[in-house]
Amino acid sequence: MLKNQFNTAVDSVFIMADEADFVQALKLSQTHLKFIWNRDNTNLSILVDGSSVLLLPNQVLCCTYVQNVRYEQEDIPRLLILSFNKAFYCIHTNDAEVSCNGLLFFGTDFTPVIQIDNHERHSLDTLVKVLEEEFDTIDGNQEEMLRILLKRFIIKCTRIARKQLIKGDLPEARIDIIRQFNVLVEEHFKSLKQITDYAQLMNRSPKTITNVFSQHSEKSPLQVIHDRITLEARRMLIFTEKTAKEIAYELGFEDPSQFSRFFKKNTQNSIHDFREKHKKIAFGQF
Repeated sequence: MLKNQFNTAVDSVFIMADEADFVQALKLSQTHLKFIWNRDNTNLSILVDGSSVLLLPNQVLCCTYVQNVRYEQEDIPRLLILSFNKAFYCIHTNDAEVSCNGLLFFGTDFTPVIQIDNHERHSLDTLVKVLEEEFDTIDGNQEEMLRILLKRFIIKCTRIARKQLIKGDLPEARIDIIRQFNVLVEEHFKSLKQITDYAQLMNRSPKTITNVFSQHSEKSPLQVIHDRITLEARRMLIFTEKTAKEIAYELGFEDPSQFSRFFKKNTQNSIHDFREKHKKIAFGQF
């Protein structure tokens, strides 16, 4: 099952597929935001940016359009993929509607996984059935109806993520601080590398940001910045032919040797060793 909605006038795309068309859907969705839901009772292993991510039964993986997602195994468990591009629904522009930016996507965890319980599974299953019906209903209201149903799916996943990905009961204002910081890091990690830089953009003190993260996140704000830089370096080393020097300058390092030290400190691998090892893994050469 592969269902899609295209609007050529604005280049908007929304795709839904099950395991029968999962590989094809992935190829069509590389520049989309994605939900991958393991609906089986067996585990599902997916390569994200060259690293294996294990999805247990009833877990949902959230991926962004900057991530390289691959599936190499022949057997595919029962699953569902929903993917959409910015033109169909922009989570940044419409953040007030779904509040997922900086949490499900572009958050402190770059491959967030949420666990669906039996109650939520029943609710999401019903929503998926309605989506299927709407994909098959061709009229002038289809696109907007699909967008409304997608927003419901996002909101449900966001509610689950708030309980599972953030430590403790957190007031809305503090959740917003974490989300805003995460989004700003995604936008500026190549040029801004200190907490004070982001504190100025947020009109907050560095101490306030640090305190919120220390109480409600597994990572410090500086670690979020470093992890995002490291992630981009990993991607570029695996999926491009750029030299270490070129990558260093693109990521905002003035000196390639500084980038080399940073990378080894954060990955425990030299740039050369990492590239040789992970390129082979990412492209199935082992």
